[in-house]
Amino acid sequence: MEWNYLDAYIEETGEQLSRLEQLLLELEEKPEQSDVLNEIFRIMHTLKGSSATMGFSEVADFSHNLESLFDKLRKGELGVNDELIDLFFECLDALKKMITAAIKGEVYDGNAAELVDIINNLIHTGSSGENIKWQVSVRINSDCMMKTARALVVEKYIEEMGNILSIDPPLDVLIREKLECEEISAVVEIQRDIEDVVLGLKNVPDVENVEIRPVCRNEADVKDVKDVKINLSMQYKLEDLKRLKEALMRADVVKLEFGEKSNMSLALLQLILAARRENKVVRCEKGGGPVAKMLKLMGVF
Repeated sequence: MEWNYLDAYIEETGEQLSRLEQLLLELEEKPEQSDVLNEIFRIMHTLKGSSATMGFSEVADFSHNLESLFDKLRKGELGVNDELIDLFFECLDALKKMITAAIKGEVYDGNAAELVDIINNLIHTGSSGENIKWQVSVRINSDCMMKTARALVVEKYIEEMGNILSIDPPLDVLIREKLECEEISAVVEIQRDIEDVVLGLKNVPDVENVEIRPVCRNEADVKDVKDVKINLSMQYKLEDLKRLKEALMRADVVKLEFGEKSNMSLALLQLILAARRENKVVRCEKGGGPVAKMLKLMGVF
């Protein structure tokens, strides 16, 4: 392990733990702040990933459990109360000690196991046992020489995930017409660790991108999934941007269309980034070029 990676990890986790403490204090004052819960969830996700990369599996596992708990909270499946706030601060203290021990190469001898038991009980209590609808979008690399075969593997995998409510293109059409599609979109009812699903799809050869998000919880039909198209060849006036902002708030999927002369004003970029932060599915529907490349580098799609 090279020191420069460890040095970066120390600096990054120090900032994240400091921010986490600040967010918990804010949550203590106003327990219903969804933006705070979302940010805490993202911090736990980042801590999990960076710790796993460094080989600090104990920190990664503990962060993963906290991430799952905050996922329940931000979705409204659990409520924040005084007892939970106390638990959060106890977990923060354990995280600090665990990370310090990992960095020094020492054995952590704290109460993480007890905390994990409490967290898992809370997660189990907050589970309704009902399947959740997920919007799944998979993009196959345009350079793939076996698009039909790859699409079949992807659709077979999706079929094994749970109850398929819709899939495009349909599996029988894909087989019969040997379509060379680059994108598969499906809505599936599923109850399992969604991270395993994403990992499985990403491990399919030639899969370029995977997007998966819950669909309209508490809404009965797949037809309720809403999408918004943004044509970046158009000039958007102020009133257009206001209407677009309202539409994006209700949307599940944002489809971007690029022309030969795509435009990207700061206001429009902010709307697209805000949609991505709210876990909307953002994808390139048509065209490409420098603007599309820029958005891809920014991790928008």
